[in-house]
Amino acid sequence: MTNSHDTTQPLMEENLEEEKKVTEVSENLEAEVSVEKPETGEQPKTTSKPTKESILTRVKELADDIEKASKQELDSLKQTFYRIHNAELEEDKKKFIEAGGKEEEYVPSLSNEQENEFRNIMAVVREKRGVLAEKEEKRKEENLQAKLTIIEKLKELAESSEDTGKSYNEFKRLQQEWNGTGQVPQGKVNEIWRSYQLHIEKFYDILRLNHEFRDYDFRKNLEIKTRLCEAVEKLAEEPDVVSAFHQLQKLHQEFRETGPVTKELRNEIWERFKVASTDVNRRYQKHFDELRETEQQNLDQKT
Repeated sequence: MTNSHDTTQPLMEENLEEEKKVTEVSENLEAEVSVEKPETGEQPKTTSKPTKESILTRVKELADDIEKASKQELDSLKQTFYRIHNAELEEDKKKFIEAGGKEEEYVPSLSNEQENEFRNIMAVVREKRGVLAEKEEKRKEENLQAKLTIIEKLKELAESSEDTGKSYNEFKRLQQEWNGTGQVPQGKVNEIWRSYQLHIEKFYDILRLNHEFRDYDFRKNLEIKTRLCEAVEKLAEEPDVVSAFHQLQKLHQEFRETGPVTKELRNEIWERFKVASTDVNRRYQKHFDELRETEQQNLDQKT
């Protein structure tokens, strides 16, 4: 593959340093911001005292709209339901003993209707989530095959003898196709990402893009990453911290998929994005800590 205008050093040396840095550090950031991440859906925003009735209402809503049923919220609802239920049993037992009954003769007088209803609804939720998970895994497998096909095309492109302009256009099209393809099975994430990066690097090395192509890429990538930094920084002012967290995930993915910038600005733009992302994540974690504290205070007052 030749290029009559090729007067530059391979992008591999300048490009790969950032590509690998973004891959490694962004994986760390992704792990950091995913500590308390719900699988799907939103958390209820109410801070009123929970009751068994309100919990039953919520799980019914989730059963009807299963895509919003996150494991985190379901676990919290279950835990809260049984805290209330057990507190009611303790109160019932206390009254029995105060009335002269013997502890060993105590038999709960409370109805099991609500508990049975809760268990039945949760069983429906689990079944629906199982079906949803199977569909999601199937989609991920399809995405995996699509990304493997893209990698093969990148490999062929790097080995082709077509002119630089045509190859470059196809290269950018394949990158867009990759970015538009959804998630793959978790066990394949790192493997396929490394393979993709390897063939991206080979293409840059073999094609040896000239200054015009390279500088244009760097400028456009800097514009995109600057916009992403500004977007994340604005999330610090977003009153809905849960919404801000979900927006951060999308911005983080877009940042990771955007190509390199000039070497002199790589650390600066990444640090700006990382600091802003950490602030959003801390607000999100603090929000759930406060929710738990409020929930516990409400339960303590009830009992």
